[in-house]
Amino acid sequence: MSIVTEVHPDYQQLEGWVDSLPHRFNEGELLYHSRNEVRLFETGGLKMVVKRFKRHNLLKRIIYSFFRQNKAQRAFQNAAQLRMRGFATPHEIAYIEECCCGTLSQVYYICNYTDAQAIRPCLIGQKPFDRNLAVAYARFVARLHEAGVLHRDLNPTNVLFTEHDGQFSFELIDINRMRFYDGPVPKAECMENLTLFWWLSPVYRFILNEYASQRGWTEADIAKAITVKQQHDKAWVRRKRITHPFRKTE
Repeated sequence: MSIVTEVHPDYQQLEGWVDSLPHRFNEGELLYHSRNEVRLFETGGLKMVVKRFKRHNLLKRIIYSFFRQNKAQRAFQNAAQLRMRGFATPHEIAYIEECCCGTLSQVYYICNYTDAQAIRPCLIGQKPFDRNLAVAYARFVARLHEAGVLHRDLNPTNVLFTEHDGQFSFELIDINRMRFYDGPVPKAECMENLTLFWWLSPVYRFILNEYASQRGWTEADIAKAITVKQQHDKAWVRRKRITHPFRKTE
């Protein structure tokens, strides 16, 4: 087993700690455990979040060893790209690659801890939803797309917010699946990206209308976006009926 790490220049003092992390990963406080596992660590007064991605099967070991960047490396690089374009994400600290028998077996991504909260409870988990937050979120996504940023997992748990004196600030997490354009994101991609927020509900329509206003979309554009959303939701339900036949969809 060999371990390769890359540590951000601002955190070189943590290099030894990072190198030892795979052997001590279970010492961290568990925050999330499903396909991937996320733990909280603190050293030298610095709180860090470490995400250990699901161990690769043989095919993915070959793909990520020789043909594609792995998820932790992409998250590390995407964080810098987001900041360069004026958007916040917990600062990247390092990523780790574990290799076995000449192929990549597991990866870790390390970043700063943030106490910002996900937008989901205030926009989906309560009725009525927080209209001020919904407006701010719609404008935030409009700015993302205008700046050429496409977060391919833009669900309401991957956008965090803080509020101060009525002003909202946002941070993006789970940033390993992103695409960056030289100009604005193409309209068709924007419409598809918006579908990831939630079902075609009142809060979804509210956010879509505010987003469309910010982007200068026409009524025809809004109608098209709703059609895209309807098609997306139907396809999602069909997939879940196949992969999880006994799970209730919302």
